[in-house]
Amino acid sequence: MPADRVSASRAVRGAVLRENIYAERDQPPFDRVAMDGIALDSTAVSEGARRLHIQATQAAGDPPLSLGTPTSCIEVMTGAMMPAGCDSVVPVEQIAILEGEAELAADVTVEPWQNVHRRGTDTRQGTLLVSNGVRLRAPEIAIAASAGMARIRVSSQPMLAVISTGNELIEPGEPILPHQVRRSNAYAIVAALRQQGFQRVADDHIVDDAPELKRRLKFHLETHDVLVLSGGVSMGKLDLVPKVLDELGVHTVFHKVAQRPGKPMWFGVASSGAAVFALPGNPSRHLCALPGM
Repeated sequence: MPADRVSASRAVRGAVLRENIYAERDQPPFDRVAMDGIALDSTAVSEGARRLHIQATQAAGDPPLSLGTPTSCIEVMTGAMMPAGCDSVVPVEQIAILEGEAELAADVTVEPWQNVHRRGTDTRQGTLLVSNGVRLRAPEIAIAASAGMARIRVSSQPMLAVISTGNELIEPGEPILPHQVRRSNAYAIVAALRQQGFQRVADDHIVDDAPELKRRLKFHLETHDVLVLSGGVSMGKLDLVPKVLDELGVHTVFHKVAQRPGKPMWFGVASSGAAVFALPGNPSRHLCALPGM
């Protein structure tokens, strides 16, 4: 299957990855504050310090500050880089702040590296994160973005054409006569395909006329990888699809399946390699033939 390189922001759910994704950096790439609170030197607390001067505030995304004295602390936010000279974080719920000082609650104990997400504990730089051949979902796309990949190599999507046949079919919104019905099957098929991640989906409607059907199906076979037809596949005089496909050199793999409704389903393969699925036109039969319905 040919491959395309797409931006991470436009990567399609269900696409197949065609390259390995490796960690760009250690993850986390630094000692990361895991809770809002104060960063401090745990040794000073073990030596009796319980009231610490608040030196400054450091938010996520700020360059790291340095602790000025062991009896100072730095207010920190979740996701911030651990300030230099600090080795522990006490959550905001366990301190009282008054007049620029933070006092630890009486029952609070402080251990080195508590509430700190240590550098590289998730993955190390160069670690394989996602393997070639994996089907992309939201988590894999997020991992690719976190690895710094602006573009992702994925299998090219097939070109699909959804084709309904029948003189009686009228588009939604168009004037309709008592003997006509709305064209709805194609809308269901297109929606089902897009739900599975297929984006290159064309749509066509062809009347029950053998020369016109042959001309249009020939065009679609030459320009698409997969055809999904609705209608004209049963045993009636105007069920022209199997005969026309045969005339176009499409090899019949099977015609009719052991299910009710939906028995007239047809499948074949063109000399070009295009796959052709022909579903019955009755909406209830048609819906039973759709995957997941």
